[in-house]
This record gives sequence, structure tokens and C-alpha cells, in this order.
Amino acid sequence: MMGCSNPHPHCQVWASSFLPNIAQREEQSQRAYQSQHGEPLLMEYGRQELLRKERLVLTSEHWLVLVPYWAVWPFQTLLLPRRHVRRLPELTPTERDDLALIMKKLLTKYDNLFETSFPYTMGWHGAPTRSEAGANWDHWQLHAHYYPPLLRSATVRKFMVGYEMLAQAQRDLTPEQMSSSCSGLSRFLFALAIALVSASSSCPQAWGPPGVQYGQPGRSVTLCCPGVTAGAPVSWFRDGETRLLQGPDSGLGHELVLARADNTDEGTYICRTLDGALGGVVNLQLGYPPSRPIVSCQAADYENFSCTWSPSQVSGLPTRYLTSYRKKTVPGADDQRMSPSTGPWPCPQDPPGAARCVVHGAEFWSQYRINVTEVNPLGASTRLLDVSLQSILRPDPPQGLRVESVPGYPRRLRASWMYPASWPRQPHFLLKFRLQYRPVQHPAWSMVEPAGLEEVITDAVAGLPHAVRVSARDFLDAGTWSAWSPEAWGTPSTGSLPKEIPAGGQPHTHLEEELQADSPASPRPSLLPDLQPLVHRDPLEQVAVLASLGIFSFLGLAAGALALGLWLRLRPDGKDRPQKPGFLAPMITVDKLPGAPNL
Repeated sequence: MMGCSNPHPHCQVWASSFLPNIAQREEQSQRAYQSQHGEPLLMEYGRQELLRKERLVLTSEHWLVLVPYWAVWPFQTLLLPRRHVRRLPELTPTERDDLALIMKKLLTKYDNLFETSFPYTMGWHGAPTRSEAGANWDHWQLHAHYYPPLLRSATVRKFMVGYEMLAQAQRDLTPEQMSSSCSGLSRFLFALAIALVSASSSCPQAWGPPGVQYGQPGRSVTLCCPGVTAGAPVSWFRDGETRLLQGPDSGLGHELVLARADNTDEGTYICRTLDGALGGVVNLQLGYPPSRPIVSCQAADYENFSCTWSPSQVSGLPTRYLTSYRKKTVPGADDQRMSPSTGPWPCPQDPPGAARCVVHGAEFWSQYRINVTEVNPLGASTRLLDVSLQSILRPDPPQGLRVESVPGYPRRLRASWMYPASWPRQPHFLLKFRLQYRPVQHPAWSMVEPAGLEEVITDAVAGLPHAVRVSARDFLDAGTWSAWSPEAWGTPSTGSLPKEIPAGGQPHTHLEEELQADSPASPRPSLLPDLQPLVHRDPLEQVAVLASLGIFSFLGLAAGALALGLWLRLRPDGKDRPQKPGFLAPMITVDKLPGAPNL
């Protein structure tokens, strides 16, 4: 995207015997302003921007980052020192450290703007050197330009074409819009930048208890004496040992370098000054850089969702997680892409420090990008996850499941339940349910899909306890089914069915009396597994089936007879066709034979 087919960071130093065109124009402008106003142009410009605060992106003790009012590239920035500095070698150690911090913050903002590894071209402009170094360059102010090409997303860049190449460059965003976009990034990005700068320093100490420093097994580890100024020569010892590890004449100042550290190097180190006084105590702990965390998200309702994570590899070091989210815009909605309403915003960890964060007030038809960054003393690793509430919606299991017998019906159980408390109860937020049941000694479940909040099971096994459970899902099939509710048990009623009166008028009571005489007490149902298959058959059900078959047979015969009659009535009768010779020839049509008496 920045002129190379193989993306990679690289740095170049250009030197020429002449002043290039851009640097020459900058030199002329700065010299003219200095001669007219008596102070460097960029010093005064930086003060004006600090006063207006309209185009500032970042500020620190020694540096400031702003969007110049003449910016052409969408996210172009200018990096300036707060004091008058002509060239990079003139920076103090404190200014160099502060420069590293503010550059890291700026690049973190760039990366999180579209949540991608942000491409850019950056360059320093300092006062000329060598033969020109002896000239008066007090009008020149050291500065750096950042020219990122991205315009609206991680894949849409700006091209200088047409009018911009042949006439004048045009702005896709005003400098104020660009500044507000970067300044609006969540404060957690600053925490990430500080953590990364701490991790990239030679002696990362902003973790865990004081005096603990960290390293990676198999790598070179540098320890810093905490009680002396940087660069002061010290002597290093292991705690409890008199053997000198490194003397003050090593040239390493207050640092101790351990080549290819291993587990035997972990422990306590002591540094002493030249006069033998205790400089400080350092405890070395070894571990590994963070890996990309494993992240998953789930929505229990239409308005909120939560994300959980776990490390994909145990680092063995103190670890923090920085979490944020942003709303993804629909491609083509250019007027919304830079709207602050798209985020990013922090995803609050609930409770603080837990491996879970919650997004409240989400929009059901929107898509979101979750950013979970694992940070430890040795670096940071980010996982980006795109989620849609429609796909991650999974209600909580239904609550209050009850299973009751139906008096007088030994094959029936009534199950009832309630909506989960987390589900909004507006009329248009409905759930559908599925219910499973089985006798406790049988492994196979039977399932039905009830129409409401209760269901009557009609084929239970008489006398056996049954396990019942229920789950829920959005009635429009968004997302997935919930987990099963805790099982509830119920046993059908042991009472007999209402007695039927036969045609003779006497109830069939003798069979029941015989059964009661043979077995005075009903046996308790066994909870041991029954290897025989269930036979859900009932005499009443058999009668109903036979009656249904009879009705369908009668209707079929009636329909066949009706069709046959219609066919016989409508078919041709053959009166108009010639008759066969001799066919009924002897027959004579007469009303009555002559002489025959009237009967």
C-alpha cells in the first residue's frame, strides 16, 4: 500500500549535495518568517495550535502532535518538539525517551482507527548538515511528517488523481475532523501504549511488586539497578553469594546483561555502588510474551452481549487484558464512517479484572468488532472478533420448571415453566421452546415443541418417575437454542381411569378386584436401567386407532362407489351405433299379445 508489494517496516536515510524541493520550500518559508518576526515559524505555529486546541492529537511534556491546517492526506500529522531544536542529535535523553512514548501513542491511535496495522510514510526534517552546518540555521525547527494513505477503512485508500495531480490537492476530511477522530479514541489505547513502551524498554518494571523485573527464557535479559541513576557504574552479585557477577568497569553502567537466560537465572540480584553501598535489589522472573487470546461472545437478550476470553498460551507472567469494541458501519455509508458514534469504546470488565466484559445497549441489527489485547511485561497481542447479535443470540435456559401428575390419568404429566429473567418481556420479543422427557431408567429422550409455557405429556409410563427439561430460542430462529434447564422430576398419577359402563349395564369390576387380590400392594418403581424398549400402548389408544381406520376405509369405499356411479352414468349408451345382425332379432316390441287376458 505504501509502494512495496511485501508489507514490512523499514527505514531509510537520504543524503544529497543539494536541498530537495520540499525541504527548500520549508527552508525559505522558515527563514522569511524568522527575518520578519524574530522567532522560528514552527515554534509560533505550535503555540497557536496549543491555544486553539482544534487540531491537537497528542501532547506530552516535550512534544506535541497536531494535524496541520494545510494537511492533504486524510490522517496527516505533524510532530514538533516544544522547545527550539534544529536537529535530532540536539535532543536530550529525556526528550528522546518522551519522543519514543508519544510516537508509540500516535501509532497506536493509527492502528486502532480502522483496527488494522496502519500503513504510513514518516520522515524527519532537520536543519542541513556538513558544509551547511556552520551557517545560521536558527530559523529551522526540527519536525516530522506522517503521511498515512488510508481514507475510509482498512482497505480504502486515497489516490492522488485527476484534478489533484493536474491542479491542486483536495481534502477528503478537514483537519478538525481528522483530529477529533483520533482524539476520540478510547483512553484505554493510552494504557496500551504505555504498557507497550514499558515492555519494549530494557528494564520493564511497571508490573507486579516493586523490584521485580522480567525476561524470556533463551533470550538475553537486562537487569537495571533501581537505586542509582542511569549509567552509574555498579557491581552485581547474586543474593547470598560473594562471587562478583559483573564489575563496575564492564562499561554497562547500572545494567546487568544475562545471555540466554534460563530457569537457573531466576532469583534475587543485588547491585552495589562504587563505595560498596547497597544500590538496590532486583528479583528476576522469567516467562513468555503474550499470545492471541481465545475470545467468544454471547447475547442473552436483544440489547446486551458479553464476551469472555482465555489465554491461548500460559505466559507465567503478570497479565492484563485491555478490552474495547466499536460498531462496524455498512459499506458505502461514508457519512457515518468517521462518526464518533461508531467508537471505539471500552468494554467494561465485569467484575473488574475478570475474563469477561459486557456491552450494554447494543443494536440488534448492527455488527460489532471486539478488541481483546493481552499485555504482559514482554509485549502485547491482540485478538479482533467481529460479532452480530443475530448470530450470537442465545437465551438463558427457562426458569421455574415444574412437573405435576394429572389425577386420574396414569399416562399423563403436566410440565410448566417461565421465561428466563434476563429476557425482555415486550410482546415482540418472544421465545419458542422445546421439551424433552424420559423415564429415569431409560437413556433415550422424547421431544416435543410446546406452543406456550406448558405442555401435557400423554405417553408417560405409568408408575415410573420421569425426568423433564426444557430449552428456549428466539421465535424467529435468530441465534441458537439455549442450554437445557435443570431437570425436574415427576411421576404420573397412580389412580385408575374412570370406569367404563359396558353395553349390558354392569361395570367391569371383577378384573380389577382380581388384580388387587393377587397384589395387595403396588410395587415401587425400580430406578435401575431397563434394557427392554418402551411400549407406549394403551387399550383406549388401540380402540381409537381401529375406529380411525374404519372411518377412513368407509370414506374410501364411498368415494369409490360414487366415482363408479358417475362413470356408468356419463359413459356413451350406444343407441346411435349400428346394431349387430341377429342381435335380439326375435324380440318384437308389443304392448300386449293378442288374446292375452289382462292380469
